[in-house]
Amino acid sequence: MIVRKLFWLATEISLAALWVCFGSGAALALALAMLLIPLVSIPINLHLRRKIRLKLTAQPNLRKEQEAQIMLKLTNPTVLPVNLSCCLAVTNLLNGMLLREKVHVTGNQVTRSVKSRYCGRLRITVEKAKLYDCFGLVGIPLSCPEKCHITVQPDGFETRISLADELGGIAESEQYSQYRSGSDMTETFQLREYVPGDSPRQIHWKLSGKLDRLIVRDPGLPIIQDVLLFWERTEPEETVQSIDAQAEVIVSIGRALLEQDVQFRLGWNDTEENRCILHEIRELDDLIAILPRLLSAAGSGECDSGAALLLQTRPDALCCHMVYVAHTPAAEVLDWSSYGHLTVLAVSNGGVDAIRFDETNYPTQLAVLVI
Repeated sequence: MIVRKLFWLATEISLAALWVCFGSGAALALALAMLLIPLVSIPINLHLRRKIRLKLTAQPNLRKEQEAQIMLKLTNPTVLPVNLSCCLAVTNLLNGMLLREKVHVTGNQVTRSVKSRYCGRLRITVEKAKLYDCFGLVGIPLSCPEKCHITVQPDGFETRISLADELGGIAESEQYSQYRSGSDMTETFQLREYVPGDSPRQIHWKLSGKLDRLIVRDPGLPIIQDVLLFWERTEPEETVQSIDAQAEVIVSIGRALLEQDVQFRLGWNDTEENRCILHEIRELDDLIAILPRLLSAAGSGECDSGAALLLQTRPDALCCHMVYVAHTPAAEVLDWSSYGHLTVLAVSNGGVDAIRFDETNYPTQLAVLVI
């Protein structure tokens, strides 16, 4: 756009010089025409801004460092030419990172590439859209509420999780896994033929006698539901690297729990509305479905801590096994321990007894957890 303006200015000066020095009528006429073109384009662009439409599209999910194409499509039902200039703004709602890029549209569409080294929910919007004349001198503002989103998925890491057994052994459950056997002899997971090494306690003697071969009964695996996984989002001094590490920890622990058929409640505090968000996670699809919202959970230091809010508004969510993830734990989280076994995972312990992890080595530091 600047090049066009400079071209217009240089041409006007040249034509004016020709007219002054040589009295060229053609130069004067052309100079006047170039002055009139921006003025004539004003009513044309005022008409166009009521007709044209902009639409943003992008693929919904990405991995870190994976490149995605953002497409800005312009629909023009008229035969009038369009000269549009705008700014594409890409905001990571989780960590607040913002990237802006100027875009010039003269055809039906334009594409731009975007990628992120950090996980989070990317919001793409159109800012400062204006319709210009062919020289880019006079801009007519164009409203564009259109936006689209991309979820940059956490990579995840392997972690082996076991539930603390000092709470009375196997938690009561009315549901049993359909995919894995366990140790609850009161419920049968499956019947199968005996193989060397099977415990005699598992042999179904009555059925074995009928079939004239040894049949064993695999015990059931109770689906434990008394687990809370909570992400503290009240933190004024977080870095983007710390936020990324915490998101990786939350999602990886959630996946590890589901792999063991442990259902859980996932929560975090909404710092904009100063309230706690809680979701029941029963299977992997539930976790995947909630990721766009989880990865939009912006942090703030100007609200009550999530630990305090949960105690005040949703004490029913506190249960036998609780995992609390934070950059710096809130002091109120210590009160959770009166409800069950509390595991605090933190970048900075802040005076609370916590399992520490850093922004780089967290996969190794949290490879084994007892919650």
